Amino acid sequence: MTLMALLVISQFAAAAQKQATPAKSATATSKPASSQPPKIWHSEATQHDFRVEVANDLFRAVWVNIPPAAAKQGVHILTECRRAGSKWVGSSNISMLFAVPGAPTGKDTKLCSLTVRLEVDSISTEKITGHSETLRSFDVNACRVQQTGWGEFTWIPKK
Repeated sequence: MTLMALLVISQFAAAAQKQATPAKSATATSKPASSQPPKIWHSEATQHDFRVEVANDLFRAVWVNIPPAAAKQGVHILTECRRAGSKWVGSSNISMLFAVPGAPTGKDTKLCSLTVRLEVDSISTEKITGHSETLRSFDVNACRVQQTGWGEFTWIPKK
């Protein structure tokens, strides 16, 4: 479902996400390179893969396994968060294709861009956890968020 896809960017975060320098978490900063979190993370909830970079007080995630046809239309998720105490707080810039109810074939999706809030609670070499805004009600024709909620997410290293 499209709303679940947003949950991951929320997991991501992320929209379209590219090569980055080795990631460092707050807990891994002083550890050897072998304990650094992986660069590519997977959300089982949305099936999105994200390239993640954590450097200093910045967490960045970009959606990397966008279907080629969707990428040509501008679909992406880009997440950026800043360190705030023990977590990272920020948002995901999302451009997604949404189903248009009752539209004829070929005009049954619409590209909408929106921003959702996101917080990363923890980062380890085994998982990234957090929560983000999810869409409870969305006007596809106007590309307008009407109501949001919050949903938890977990990303695991891509195998």
